[in-house]
Parts: sequence; structure tokens; C-alpha cells
Amino acid sequence: MNETKFIPNISKLQSEVLPQIKQAFGPLSFATIIETGQGNVIDNGSCTFVSTKTKLLMVTCYHVWNGFLAAREKNPNLELYACFDDKHSVCISSKIDGTQTIPISQNEKLDITVFDMEPFQEFLGEQGKNFFYPLTIPVSQFTTNDLVGIIGSPGKQRVETEKGTGFARQPYFAYVSATSGFTIRVDFTKVMSLDRELTYKQGDEKPATAGVSGGPCFLINTDYKSYLIGIVTDHVYYEGRQDNYLTVTTANCINEDGTLKTPDSFYNT
Repeated sequence: MNETKFIPNISKLQSEVLPQIKQAFGPLSFATIIETGQGNVIDNGSCTFVSTKTKLLMVTCYHVWNGFLAAREKNPNLELYACFDDKHSVCISSKIDGTQTIPISQNEKLDITVFDMEPFQEFLGEQGKNFFYPLTIPVSQFTTNDLVGIIGSPGKQRVETEKGTGFARQPYFAYVSATSGFTIRVDFTKVMSLDRELTYKQGDEKPATAGVSGGPCFLINTDYKSYLIGIVTDHVYYEGRQDNYLTVTTANCINEDGTLKTPDSFYNT
């Protein structure tokens, strides 16, 4: 356990850390037609782009993917779109030939679903771009009081116009409060965004983080280097109590081929 917390310089978070972490993140949306018109997006979440030695992967939450499937049963015209850049959305629930996408692996307890990006290679842009973040854990590992950076797409910041739909990229910085198996708990009791907005206020129908599920979580070292350590899965908060935290599933639950370890396997290695 770290006895002291690393208190970062906000300007360095903006100039050095944000360019690193935003490359691993993209908004997801449940929509009929994403390009034009209002009212086509019924919900949105986040995803993390990960590279292993052999695979380029898109990772999101089990509850996001299966929430989409449940919504599509009611509306067969619904598709799941991912933003690979700041301008274009790509349908990733159906392939170019019209067949429905099937995840490489998913696990409800880990709350993780993994997709192979090979069928969508032509939409990934410049091959030299560091778009997919290496699946690595620092040798030092992570402990209580480590600083982490999280980025996602809050639904309350989604903007719809006649010309299309825009999605925010919202970063948050907080500290690890506990770890257990493949799960990290991140303290969000007093966390503010970089513009000093509290992430949760008493009386809000939804926290400002709704929609961040599936986004990446990074360990931020004192040299402002970022390491992907997990995927955000939930925001837990209780009225009138101090409990207010994010749960994160650690990225080392993902095997090199994109399959997932079982939750119990953490204690069997």
C-alpha cells in the first residue's frame, strides 16, 4: 500500500496524459442511423481498444453488449456503432456482408465482452497511429492510493443536432481504494473532472459517469506515463452514504488471443 498519494499537476495531466489515454477509447451508441437526424440514438456507452501480440481488440462491458442485444430484439433496425476517430462511426454489430458480429469471449461476472477488430480493419485509419493501447501491466503493479486516469463518454454530454450526433470524451482522475482478484475499486467520493465539476451531486437522477462503462482505466506514474490496467464496469453510489466508487475489471483477465480468464483463475495462478 502506498502511504502517500501522488498529487498531479493539472496542466501536465492535460498536456501529457490526455494525449496518451484518449487513443485507447471510443464512444459506443445504440442507434438506427447515426449519421443524420435527431432521436436515432437510444443509449450510449464506451469501449477500449487493446492490442496484444497477435490481436487488435475492442473491449466493452458485458452489460453494454447484452443491453444492446436486448434492445435490438425490440427494434431489429438497431445497430451498435463505435467511433474510431473524431468524425466517423462504424457499425460493429453487423459485418460488411450483413452477418451479425459474435464476440470472441464474454463473461458476466467479469462484466467484460471482447471483439476481434480484424473484420473492421479498413476503418481503423492509419496503421502507424498508436490507436490500440498495448495490453501491459507495469512491473510495480498497482496498489491502494495509486493515481488512475479514466476516460469515457457520459450520456449526459451527448449532443444531437439535425446534422448528426456528437459524443464527449470526458477524463477523470482518482485513486485506487481497494483491489481484489480481477477487480479494482476507485474512490469517486470527491472526484472532480479537469474543469472542476463534481462527478456526482446529491439529487442527480444519473451520475455524470453514466455511459463511461467499457472505457479504459490507466495507472498514472509520477513521470506522467500511462499504463492500461483495466476496463470500467460500474459506478456504485448510495444516497446518504459515503460509498461512491467505480469498479474496474483488470485488463490482465484478457488472454493474448482475446479470450477471457475465469474470475476464479486469478487465485489459481
